[in-house]
Amino acid sequence: MMSSWSGRSSTLVWWALVALVVLAPLPLGSNRGSSWFLLASVVGLLMSIWSVGMLVARQPPPVGVSLVRLPFVLFVGVCGWIFVQWLPWTPDAWHHPLWADASGVIGRELPGRISVNPEQTLTALVRLLAYGGVFWLSLQLCRDPERASRGLQFFVWAGFAYALYGLVAYFSGAEKILWMDKWTYHGSVTSTLVNRNNYATLAGLVLVAASAVFLDGLGAILRATVPARVKARWLLKQLLGPGAPLLVAILVIVTALLLTASRAGTLSAFFGLAVLMLAFLRARSLPGRQTAALVIVLLLAGVAVFALSGETVTGRFERTEQSWGGRFPVYTLVIRAIGDAPLLGTGYGTFSDVFPLYQDETVEGTGFWDKAHSTYLENALELGVPAAVALFAAVGTCAWYCWLGIKRRRRDRIYPAVGLAATALVAVHATVDFSLQIPAVAVSYAFLLGMGCAQSFPTRSTRAK
Repeated sequence: MMSSWSGRSSTLVWWALVALVVLAPLPLGSNRGSSWFLLASVVGLLMSIWSVGMLVARQPPPVGVSLVRLPFVLFVGVCGWIFVQWLPWTPDAWHHPLWADASGVIGRELPGRISVNPEQTLTALVRLLAYGGVFWLSLQLCRDPERASRGLQFFVWAGFAYALYGLVAYFSGAEKILWMDKWTYHGSVTSTLVNRNNYATLAGLVLVAASAVFLDGLGAILRATVPARVKARWLLKQLLGPGAPLLVAILVIVTALLLTASRAGTLSAFFGLAVLMLAFLRARSLPGRQTAALVIVLLLAGVAVFALSGETVTGRFERTEQSWGGRFPVYTLVIRAIGDAPLLGTGYGTFSDVFPLYQDETVEGTGFWDKAHSTYLENALELGVPAAVALFAAVGTCAWYCWLGIKRRRRDRIYPAVGLAATALVAVHATVDFSLQIPAVAVSYAFLLGMGCAQSFPTRSTRAK
């Protein structure tokens, strides 16, 4: 009876998690106060239901904590440090100088903190915990291969729907996001998100997932030891039959990606695809010679799609030096700011409060910078270098688990391959943009990475002892 209750609660949490990931891009990428708060609340509720189900049934988690000890400790440590940044009871020597300046201005002593904006730091911590919760639930629930398969399918087809909507809005000339008039990025596909670069990251993640499912369907045929004529007939049957909808979805997603006119987003997506192909080759899911021929065919198809819909992004590539020239002075100033608080940081989520203190004539006339356009630099400024490195290491370790899973698993290697490729995609784009700071993108990535890690461990070792 207890086991039955646990199974029902697990199923409920699973479907709710999939719905959350699928619906997260709908309200402007969940990047508004009410949207992200609702998202974080739902994640907290799902974590509670799942945990109670495990406790009532007296069952260990499908993936024991011991298997992910290092990233778990690193992530919890970072969250603990963020909480310390928020606390008012830290030593005075740790407090940001702004608190002393503010006390002098108003004529009374203010309780100092490491964070220059405690409210923003607490808000950012809640969001980070929500992303960690999505990863944890995906890690546990996607240990079941059937659930992992369904989750990946739902993610792909939801992403296809968002891409299709974006293209309809683009070609109709509506210049709307749902029922709202666009106020920026006119003439670019943004789907239900505001920023074209953020949507490009999301579209890239969907493209990686869809390509993985497509290639996985071809793998068994390409590996078959049958005459070439028979293999060609099977391939044609696959492409015109079960593989046709996926092929259409991939073409739609690629078109939407190119029409975002996001240079870094487009390059990152294709880098993710390259890593995906390497992962499939490493897993021997695809034989080398046939894969080379397949890559050539896909490249030709990509060139055709690019010729039809890539004019906008091509034009932006030609203006790269001019448009990105304004970012490098910002990076210089951010590095200077990091040097002023390299260990303690300024408080997670406080970039928009801190950067105006350093902004000078080198970036005058470029507007208000509420993001560093580099997640690595922004995290180093806000968290301090040690905590930022710990956060990156936590994610990197999970990607390493996926790489190991590709090498040692004999089946279901599509999932660690997707997790690794998704990490490569977001890691590259994060160098020059802030897509991972958008809740819809972050939960999508956490979902895929958790799924990849869940299928990276040998079956016999997953349960806690």
